[in-house]
Amino acid sequence: MKAKNSILALTTILLLTACSTPTEEIEEVTQAPENFDPNAMTGMPCHQMGDQWMGDCEFDEEGNLIVKDAQVEIDLGDSFSQDIKGLPEAKPSEIILLKDGDTYEMEASLVKQELGNKEIKRLAYNGQIPGPLLKVEQNAEITLFFKNSLDVDTTLHSHGLRLDNQFDGVPEVTQDPIKPGETFSYTIKFPDEGIYWYHPHIREDYTQELGLYGNMLVEPEDPDYWAKVDREEVLIFDDILITEDQPVFNTDHTTHSLMGRFGNTMLINNEEDFQMTVKQNETIRFYLTNVANTRTFDLSIPGVQMKLVGSDVGRVENETLIDSTIIAPAERMIVEMQFPEKGTFEIIHKIPEKAYVMGQITVEGELETVSDFETLRSNPTDYESVRSNMQTYLDQDPDKSLRLSIDMPSMEMGAMAMSHNPPEIEWEDDMPQMNATSTSENVTWKLIDEETKKENMDINWEFDQGDMVKIRIFNDPESMHPMQHPIHFHGQRFVVLSRDGVANDNLQWKDTSLIKNGEAVDILVEMSNPGTWMAHCHIAEHLHSGMMMGFEVL
Repeated sequence: MKAKNSILALTTILLLTACSTPTEEIEEVTQAPENFDPNAMTGMPCHQMGDQWMGDCEFDEEGNLIVKDAQVEIDLGDSFSQDIKGLPEAKPSEIILLKDGDTYEMEASLVKQELGNKEIKRLAYNGQIPGPLLKVEQNAEITLFFKNSLDVDTTLHSHGLRLDNQFDGVPEVTQDPIKPGETFSYTIKFPDEGIYWYHPHIREDYTQELGLYGNMLVEPEDPDYWAKVDREEVLIFDDILITEDQPVFNTDHTTHSLMGRFGNTMLINNEEDFQMTVKQNETIRFYLTNVANTRTFDLSIPGVQMKLVGSDVGRVENETLIDSTIIAPAERMIVEMQFPEKGTFEIIHKIPEKAYVMGQITVEGELETVSDFETLRSNPTDYESVRSNMQTYLDQDPDKSLRLSIDMPSMEMGAMAMSHNPPEIEWEDDMPQMNATSTSENVTWKLIDEETKKENMDINWEFDQGDMVKIRIFNDPESMHPMQHPIHFHGQRFVVLSRDGVANDNLQWKDTSLIKNGEAVDILVEMSNPGTWMAHCHIAEHLHSGMMMGFEVL
């Protein structure tokens, strides 16, 4: 890309920032690349756009950047209040045991918390971040009496549950928005074992980012559904973007719409430095959930073996030993770990460029475990109907096809977005200046029906209850900004049949699956639950920039 084209595109972007005051830090440059053009965007702060370095960058004789105050002004318009005066402190999550027929009261409200060495406004369920862990029995039905005490409309979506459609929590589809001060009563059913979570379905870019999320753990009716372990733990992985001006969000539209809001502060269970103590030989079943707005995590504990036993909706077809697990926004992974050696072990999120230490597990004392960790169980009956017809499903043409793409109003802006040659997964925001100035008003992410060419909410597929529907999802690498998308289907469950034509040899019931840049993924959706539902990208900023559609099960 020529420098003059870059200047023209950035001039367009800067028109958005002329009256702005808040700032966001730009990632520091450490080395001058061979293609560095010292004349590109003179007068602008030094910053990186993919492999292009632009602005007033100065390097010493060894090629190291002479770091200056690399900040850029961002137009945020009218923003939600950051005032924390009089707000209560956020509390840690409590475990709530609920039985069939129980009623539980939940309130979404404003709290405050110290994060990133400053006290900031957060949002919480019952004052807790994460929200209360609701432990229920399989096939139970509860009533959730919900009150909105936020500064924005909201709903409550029970993610992954095959519940009654009217309680799915989608505004203007299954219910009216719950305005501040109003209440709503949800009847929630739990037909499937495993780990689920709840969050708003209005302005997730703001509300979920600031703390509105929590887990639901459904205990199976079958006492032998899971292998025996010594204990269970629930871990929620997140990140939050905290700048000098604290997290700031526009009241009228979504920001960071291009790549999503990557955080600079990593959290496990809302803790910056998560600590946990276990016994030597103890076997623990960990329920993992990614609630980040956009970040995909690659998680491992070096020196400790993991066993994958479950995913979004219950257990996997075949348990397998793994060294790490990739978990996209909204996905869940269920892993078991045994700790045979004493010492301190780090919880790592590792990406090609670096590794983040997100917490530590200290192994001390000793325990005589009840588990048989080395045994790998198989669960063929969970997938018998799919596996017995697997070749037929693989051979048949897809019933529906979606293409993932983007529309940007300026071709120059699009050319800049493509210039960084994105990998299969964008682990970091490598274009922070452009990303921060992109909004739901100048970026539209798209789900495109390949047959009708309809886009986003113009799509409204219809199926009969009981249909097994093969859907091909292709993430177009030729779009203006190809990147990964975690695609979520409401109210149903599915299995991944194949990725790029390679058949899946270990089936998992899912409600969300990551579609990498350039990848074609075939899924088989079991349309078991009647009603009007949504499918969408679970990067919050992409959802609010158009990437959602409807489908109906009759």
